[in-house]
Parts: sequence; structure tokens; C-alpha cells
Amino acid sequence: MDEFNSILNTSRSLDLLEQVIEYSSLIGGGHLTSVAPIRQRQDERITQRICRRALRVIPDESLITLQGSEFFIGSVDFMVSQSPEGELNYVVLETNGGSNRGYTALGRNELDQVCNGYLEMLDFISDPSPVIIVGHPTKDILLAEKIILAERIRTSIVERGMCQDAKIIRLKDFRGLLNDGEGLVILDSYDVLLPALVGSGERIILNGHPVDAIIGDGVARRHYQMGRGERFEVVLANWCFNVTDDKYSTYRAVEMAADKLAAFNVYPFKAWSADTIDDLIEICQRHQDDMELIIKPFQGSGGAGVHPIDKKTPLRLVVEESMGEYREKFGAWRSPFPYTICEKVNAYRADWRGAEHNYDIRVYVARDGDQLFAVGALFRIALEPHSGGNRKRALVVNLSGYGGLDIERGLGVSSESLKITRLSEEDLANMFAASAVLLTFIAKNHEKIHQNAVKAG
Repeated sequence: MDEFNSILNTSRSLDLLEQVIEYSSLIGGGHLTSVAPIRQRQDERITQRICRRALRVIPDESLITLQGSEFFIGSVDFMVSQSPEGELNYVVLETNGGSNRGYTALGRNELDQVCNGYLEMLDFISDPSPVIIVGHPTKDILLAEKIILAERIRTSIVERGMCQDAKIIRLKDFRGLLNDGEGLVILDSYDVLLPALVGSGERIILNGHPVDAIIGDGVARRHYQMGRGERFEVVLANWCFNVTDDKYSTYRAVEMAADKLAAFNVYPFKAWSADTIDDLIEICQRHQDDMELIIKPFQGSGGAGVHPIDKKTPLRLVVEESMGEYREKFGAWRSPFPYTICEKVNAYRADWRGAEHNYDIRVYVARDGDQLFAVGALFRIALEPHSGGNRKRALVVNLSGYGGLDIERGLGVSSESLKITRLSEEDLANMFAASAVLLTFIAKNHEKIHQNAVKAG
């Protein structure tokens, strides 16, 4: 009954938020975007069948079991490649932690499971007046996701008896004072939250009050103390952000976990890290005659600065263009280094609207008790068809990389999307299983993975 009620509450929240988004331009929120059309393209019956199949192919439940508060929610992005013998392999492009977005594009049941993954954080909070931060990017076009999550947290901390009452506010409305038995969810952007968060002793302090939990890796990784590795008594959605935020560290994690992932046809591929422009150019020069490459700036960039490299590429020109794109989007203060350089995947392409397109699959993973489970997925189709060359717009699949949010290129899990991408339910089950195993491995070993990546890079 509790599960039914939570799904019902999620459905009501979604319906209300769709109305708010529709009229957001009237109240100064014209940048908000709905992903309801993608959600409507999800077939939850197929997703649930794939989830069950994924659990059956995991040989040992210890591979998805963890204790402690290191990790609660995330996603893994895959591209499919095809061997000369015709076998399909699933290549991990990147991992995402507590800041992963787009989950309102999942079916209502899967969205509820994602929210429940965040709610697992509450088991590690004992404060009778909890303060929980939910951070989001500035001018977030998917702010609706964080509003749904904040409301779920607000109602849950009261229903669990953690406090008598709770409310959601912006940071400017918090003066550091709370009544006994009152809980608080602070929903605000990273740039507003960061200057106010101070590590003092063992706690993170906000306006003189201890913070119990932080959702949003963009807060932790940019914080001048947490971002450089200091630990505090605060529950993060993802203490593994030093791996999930860094593509090269993710590739090292795949390499270190290769024996566990091989059962799902996931194998490591060649990748390097560069800390300077000269390093970046030297690595590309060393390998561009032997293989096609992709250069990727540090952290998630939404496609900004991602560029293909082949033997004819004028390297310095393309590197300068890549850095210019990145800084135009994020500002001159944010460095694109260290860059990741990796081999270009021999992509297995979708047949979309009469042409071959590159695509990726984002698999969402949520915690339930002491285990991680894949709960759903989203297909993202490249803007332009593959033409045999290295046009960037035929390679980058991010839905928000070209101004606004291109809803048409987002596909849910359905018989139609499987036909378009030429995949089977077995293919997705392998990716679902691999996602849970990989993120569990990262949660258990993130410090070792990070040190390995720093040494190798």
C-alpha cells in the first residue's frame, strides 16, 4: 500500500508540475521545459521485464550490495559497438552521480524508484530538525525534477517522524534559525549555495546551522573543501563524485572492474588524460594516425568542447575551438582540464527517420536498502545522421547541447525504440546489470580508482 501511495503521489506531483510548466512564462519561469512527451514514449511493462531479466544475469548479489552512505543514485551512459564478428559490445561513455538529470523522462513507476533512491539518504540522518539541501544548475530547464524531489523529501521526513513539520524554501529565506521539531529543504542553485556553505570542525554549516544532507554533486565538487577531498559528517547523494564526474576516472574504473563486467559484454577501451594543452596535443599526435579519437573536457559538458580527431585534424586549431566552446558555456573561470582523450567507438547505429544516427543509452540506477538496481533508461539520438565523416553534430547526442531541449530525439524504452536502435531486451538487460555492478564497484572503491587515475594520467 505504501508503494502504491508513493506512486500515486508522484503521479499527482507530475500532473501539477506539468500545469506549472505550461504557465511558467506568466510567473517568470519561461525557461522551464517539460519532458512529458518522452515519458509518454516509455512502456513500463517492457522496462519492468528488462529489470527482472537484469537481476537474473547478475551472478552474485554481492556485486550490487553496499553498506554505508557513499552512494544513492546515479546513471551510466552507454554506446553500442559491433565487433567484426557481429557481436555487440556495450561501451561505457560516462557515469553520473547525484546530479544526474532527465529522470522525469522515465515512466511514473521508474521516477518513483529514483526518488526513493534519494530518500534512502534519510536513513543516515538523526537530527530532529534536519536541514537538507537540494542544489540545481542556474536557470535549470529541468527544475521541475528537483521540485518533485524536494516535495518528496519534505513529506517523507514528516511521515517518518524525523520532525513534526517541514517546508521548502530558497536560501535567501533561511536565517539560520529553526524551531524544535522543524525540518527544512533548501532548494536553490549551485552558485547561490556555494558561498554560504562552510566546513567547520566535522560539519558543513549554513548560516550558522549544521547541514545534514546535500543533493547535487555540483555543490560538493565545486566546494572549496569537499571538492578537494575533505570529508565531513554530511550525507551526500554521491561521495564518489571524484570518479563519476571525471570521464577518465570512469574509464579506469571500467578497466579495474573488467572481470566483473565482461559477463555483460562491457569491456574497457583506450583512453588517456591530459593536464595541459601541450599534453593534449602530444597525446593526439601520438595516436591520431593509428585510430580516430574523441577529446572531452573535464566533467559533464553537455557536448560543449567534445570534438572528433582523425589523422587530418589540425590539432591546435581544434583544441582552441574545443576550449572556446567550453568557456563560452561555463565561463572563463572554469577549466576544461584535465581533458580525456579516448578512442572513437565503432558505433552500432539507429535507423531513425530514414537515416543512420549515432545514439547512446542512459541507464538510471537507484538504491533500495543495501543494493543498487537499474530502474529505467532513456535513448538519445544524435542531431544529424551519420555521413561517414567526423561532423560533431552527428556524434554528440546530448539533448540540451544545441539550445533548449530537443525532446524529439529522446526515446523511451518501448518496442518501437528497440526496433529503431536495433537492440533486444537482452541487450538492455545486460546494460542494466552492468550499470548496477559498475556503480556499486565505484562506490566501494572510489578512492582507489581516483588514485589509480591520477597516477596513470
